[in-house]
Amino acid sequence: MIIEYWGRKPTQQQLSWVNPAYADPQVCHAARYTFDYQYDGCGNWPFNAAYAATYRDLQSLVTRLTSLTDVERLIHVGIPVITSQSFLKTELDGAGYGTAGHLMTVIGFTKDGDVIANDPNSPDNKAVRHVYKRRQFENIWLRTKRKNAEGKVVGATGGVCYLYFPAKPSPTQRRVLGGLGIR
Repeated sequence: MIIEYWGRKPTQQQLSWVNPAYADPQVCHAARYTFDYQYDGCGNWPFNAAYAATYRDLQSLVTRLTSLTDVERLIHVGIPVITSQSFLKTELDGAGYGTAGHLMTVIGFTKDGDVIANDPNSPDNKAVRHVYKRRQFENIWLRTKRKNAEGKVVGATGGVCYLYFPAKPSPTQRRVLGGLGIR
């Protein structure tokens, strides 16, 4: 999603092995090139960031931010933020599900400060945009411990996110990134 936001995508030749009936063949391509055989899946954060950095003039990193205010600063200069969170179905109004771990892309904020996120856990591409209550979203994203569905205390991501942005950021983007300790 964010690789395409920056105008990059696999070539038709790179996608030639994917079933042409698939609506989003680039997802299959990304899965193939981010698969972690030790983990037995595609959830390895450094692998995903490394994959994004294979695209022309794009860099990526995994980092930790301290608040949605940090995210707002990045959004303001055109850098979407891919967040990682886990939550119970009752903890995020409007999501309609719970998860032990899930990525969403924060793309903006409402005038009231609520989070506008592209949530890939949606029935189709037209339905990915969601608005989540700021306090709920920030709480589930920033916490480091939580209770799962069985009531057991488990770890959480604590503000971890991916950033994909131009290899040569604009001066304004560079200033905001630097202010967040990203060089």
